[in-house]
Amino acid sequence: MTRQPRFTVAIPTYNRGDTFLPQAIQGVLQQSFGDFELIVSDNGSKDCTASYVRSLNDPRIRFIRRDPTIPAGEHFSAIAKEAIGEFFILHQDDDLLHKDFLERANAAFQANPKAIMYGSPIWRQQHGHGYKALLMRPRNGHDDMAIIRDDPILFDGHYAAIQFFDPIRHFMHPTLAVSNSALVSIGGFDPGTTYQTDLVTQARLLFKGPLIYDPRPGGVSRVHPGNFMRTQARAFRKRFFLNSYIELIDTFEKAGVSWQSLLEEYLSRLTEPEIIACLFEWTYYRAPLELQKTGFAALRRKSGKRYYRQCLTKLGPRNLARHWLSRWSAAPSSTWSSDR
Repeated sequence: MTRQPRFTVAIPTYNRGDTFLPQAIQGVLQQSFGDFELIVSDNGSKDCTASYVRSLNDPRIRFIRRDPTIPAGEHFSAIAKEAIGEFFILHQDDDLLHKDFLERANAAFQANPKAIMYGSPIWRQQHGHGYKALLMRPRNGHDDMAIIRDDPILFDGHYAAIQFFDPIRHFMHPTLAVSNSALVSIGGFDPGTTYQTDLVTQARLLFKGPLIYDPRPGGVSRVHPGNFMRTQARAFRKRFFLNSYIELIDTFEKAGVSWQSLLEEYLSRLTEPEIIACLFEWTYYRAPLELQKTGFAALRRKSGKRYYRQCLTKLGPRNLARHWLSRWSAAPSSTWSSDR
């Protein structure tokens, strides 16, 4: 019988064998915590991916070749089912893990055995300006001393999940480890063909238990011309983000979790510019009307007499027009699909 490793790190990949994939793999193999398996799942690549991975001849690596290429949701679902580790990490093929990520995650799960998920900020490249990482907002606010002591924060799962409505993703793959047993209990990743399968799966997991949030950045999200969203047309991007909000709302409502009251609580803890940033995105993408209304109500409470001026100057006439179009037309209620 195969011994169960502590972690399974899974890298779904397509045609990046001669660009980003080697560094992503090396970032895993060089982890300071060694109890893991690495699955590299090649989704029908036509480059050197297969030969490169096989040339490593590392017993920690399981290489899986899929041919023909399958949709993203189906790929995530299949690779998660093949994981045998106690905890599962989905790792994009163009990003990097900090060498101590697994060690930190292991210590956090040992200290908090009821936690479902461990996450940390991710450095994002800003060309010419270095890197930045943004922190989640605890209910009681940030404790700067806790941050410099590297003290993880335990988040209620529902309150962590509601932060997926914030356009800024405060925790995301690959700096995210989840309980494999919890993942199995919710049926794994939805194998449907929408691109939101990872986001929705994370929310469903957080309905089952808390998140351990480590304020230390756990990896690097690399910015390059080949990033998936950068290769898509504006119409696709707008539909993508709109659908993210539709599916998130549907996920909360199916679970019987009141997303509106949680979101009102979350927005009440944001600053005025942070609320405006959320509202800008929700109006630009014509998110479901109830989501937009919640944002405008939060801004009204925060801005007071300056509310109308903030709407006009910060959101702008175009986004205000988009909001009123959402009010006058039927709000989108169905999801979309793609076979890529």
